[in-house]
Amino acid sequence: MGANGPINLCLLVEDGVATLVDAGIPGTSETLLSYLDEIQLAPQAVRRVIITHHHVDHVGGLPEIVKLTRAEVWAHSEDAPVIDGRVPRDEIPPERLEAMLAHLAPEQRAAALERMKQMMGVPGVRIDLSLVGGEELCVLGGVQILHTPGHTPGHLALFLPALSLLIAGDLMRYDGDSISASRHGSASDPSEALASARRAAALEFDAFVGYHGGYVAAGAKELVCESLRTATR
Repeated sequence: MGANGPINLCLLVEDGVATLVDAGIPGTSETLLSYLDEIQLAPQAVRRVIITHHHVDHVGGLPEIVKLTRAEVWAHSEDAPVIDGRVPRDEIPPERLEAMLAHLAPEQRAAALERMKQMMGVPGVRIDLSLVGGEELCVLGGVQILHTPGHTPGHLALFLPALSLLIAGDLMRYDGDSISASRHGSASDPSEALASARRAAALEFDAFVGYHGGYVAAGAKELVCESLRTATR
């Protein structure tokens, strides 16, 4: 579906039925509506939203999208309590927050802080299907749902063998030169995130979508393997 601010979103469409992977930040429904109109689908064509993990930039738009589409919400059981509001969100660590805002001018910084405050207050949304990893969605030749913990305990990635495509969520990111595992400052368990990335790298894929940074249409597996060869355990 293209980029939505700092995050990429995927819409998987087959025979007029759509699956949205992640819900982005608040306001994402506008981007979704525009794209659905472009491909001549009604909002109700989105039957499910698969959430890769509970971070607010991936679920901030979920309440409005569910209201708009009436889609089911699928998420891993370990991240579900944060998504549905049973467990409060962790505050962003001060050092990470400072790194995120360091490049902004003072007026931009104030606006960004207000936006983050708004995002952290996003209400919970009911999970309709709690996942554990290993499930398969029967669209586009089969979508394998992978449990790839480390960035969060319940992080998910999707593998589409028929399309030779890995949808990595925040498991890995493409920065224009390489595809690297989830960064230390953003992963709940960096060692586990690296182990998950290594397992994903064993799959046969040529294309790659990371939810921050860019995407790769061909040659992605080679980039992943090259990066992981030099990564520390």
